[in-house]
Amino acid sequence: MQGAALADALTEAGRRRLDDARARPGRVRASAFRLLEADALLTYACEAALESDDPATALRRTLAAVGN
Repeated sequence: MQGAALADALTEAGRRRLDDARARPGRVRASAFRLLEADALLTYACEAALESDDPATALRRTLAAVGN
């Protein structure tokens, strides 16, 4: 898996971690770990998007998916 497909997979995994973190608001250690995981996955998703054949489109799709 490379480029846009990898970015999509990482974005979906990052969104799931964000949803997990939001499920337990407040000062909960597990939520903090989910936020750190989401940050890492979404950072890698952006890097993968930039390495795709059409970086601008792939990055926009990644960012739009997170913003929803």
